[in-house]
Amino acid sequence: MNTLYFLMAEFETVTPALADICEKYLGMKPATAEKKALLGELSLPTFRLSESQKAPRLIHLEDLASHIDKARQAGRELYDYINK
Repeated sequence: MNTLYFLMAEFETVTPALADICEKYLGMKPATAEKKALLGELSLPTFRLSESQKAPRLIHLEDLASHIDKARQAGRELYDYINK
């Protein structure tokens, strides 16, 4: 399964706004995600396309796909360990 492909189909862009992905994929409200991103405490990198603070904070879907795949792998390893 290609996680990136499905994310691109869902968002129809390679750089969705952090606010558009944070609740579903990070389990937090946009304001919390924004604060964590500002402090460098978010589990994936974010960026703005301009220096304006009003510019939306974006993520790259390759980073989100990698984050999802790593979390899945960790869950799979735990499952396999418990079910030996």
